[in-house]
Amino acid sequence: MTLLAPAKTSARRPLYTTTRASQSLYLPISPPTLGTAGAVIGRELFSGKAFIYCPFNCFGDGLPGGNALVMGDTGRGKSALTKTYALRQARMGRRLAVLDTKEQKESGEGEWAAVCRALTGGDPIKFVPGGGPGSACINPLDPAISGRRQVELVRTIVELGLGRGLDEFAGSALRIAVRRANERADAAGRPAVLSDVAYALRHPMAEDAAAKKRTAEELLGDGLEASYVVDRMCGGTEDDVAGGGDLVGMLDGPTSLSIDLDALMIVFDLARVPSGGAAMTILMAVIAVFLEEVWLRGECECGTAPEAHDRVVTDAASGAWKRGANPATGCRGYTQVKRILIFEEAWHILGTPELARLLEKFLKFARGYGLSCIFIVHHLSDIDDSAETAAALKMADTLIVYSMKSDEARAVVARLGLPAWTSDHIPRLRRGVALWKVGETVYPGVQHLLTSTEEQLCFSSNAMAETAAA
Repeated sequence: MTLLAPAKTSARRPLYTTTRASQSLYLPISPPTLGTAGAVIGRELFSGKAFIYCPFNCFGDGLPGGNALVMGDTGRGKSALTKTYALRQARMGRRLAVLDTKEQKESGEGEWAAVCRALTGGDPIKFVPGGGPGSACINPLDPAISGRRQVELVRTIVELGLGRGLDEFAGSALRIAVRRANERADAAGRPAVLSDVAYALRHPMAEDAAAKKRTAEELLGDGLEASYVVDRMCGGTEDDVAGGGDLVGMLDGPTSLSIDLDALMIVFDLARVPSGGAAMTILMAVIAVFLEEVWLRGECECGTAPEAHDRVVTDAASGAWKRGANPATGCRGYTQVKRILIFEEAWHILGTPELARLLEKFLKFARGYGLSCIFIVHHLSDIDDSAETAAALKMADTLIVYSMKSDEARAVVARLGLPAWTSDHIPRLRRGVALWKVGETVYPGVQHLLTSTEEQLCFSSNAMAETAAA
């Protein structure tokens, strides 16, 4: 009888390797660099190479657009990254605008205020519910905004106030009311405001009703509910002054912004506006469209308008041409000023289909504006999966993902089409380290590095940090 030998389990010795040896193994297969021109972010941990990023310098086959999405758990480094990135891009002459919604309780203002003062020497533009000294007001019917965009903005305000979309009859009545509001205000020698729209909805004209094959009573009924929404949001009309409203002092009067359009940075401080309400989402939409119509003007880096540059024919057969030199300034060729627009707590926009649809053109043609939009969110679970939101997310060609919980990581990987292995990798990222996807190239670990000065300007967790009493 043969005795069976007892089984023996062999043990494999763990593999130890030096940092230099690890780098020598990784370098042949590491992702390519993004060039040497742009803002220094930090270093790519797996190769040790400096990580330099600029959507304007990277633009081309590898990066089709300049829009970016930054996400991750609280306290992982999202705000510090965007603030230092903004400061470093400003040194390259980029113009920046920020919609800041995060209040610092110890200062009573948004967390970008210090960065704004350090860069420009000026204060942010503050919006305070109810208005008052120091509060700004922006008018959705400002003459600087085109008529079509005015109608889109007013419709968005009404639909958000209602919590649903308008039908064709109400939409038609609203378009007529916006036109009549502008005519009435022009006759009075002033810009139209939202209360003019409510008045026009309640006082339809017989000729407008006839043009729509409606009676005056039917046209009144079409727009009556919308007029009540405007009343509630803006505090009443001339005929029915109801007092307070969600938008009083911020959107219900003539524009009072004193914006230096040539400043390196413009910060809109929305920290006092209640988060999660209709007022915040409406205000962000109006500011974004106002910037599109006013701030995103054509301008060469030499400081002159496109019309000041020579017209150079590039193909006589087709008549193709481009802007060339400006002899008056010595500029050798037209180069559009590059701009960066940063949305803090961007779930207000990306999580609202009406706003995502309103900004779709804004994002789709960002390349033509020389614009890069950066959206900062915590989790994609804060954002619905509507068609409008999905279209906006697809326009983010750079993804920056900080550490998050496993279930959130799996949802992000599935929704944004990241490689499957990243669902296990993302939860293990340390604070200040993010996974970057630029175009189709994935950088597994980019460590963000700050200078001592930047640490003072960008630290946004003072309330949680425990320091010794002086």
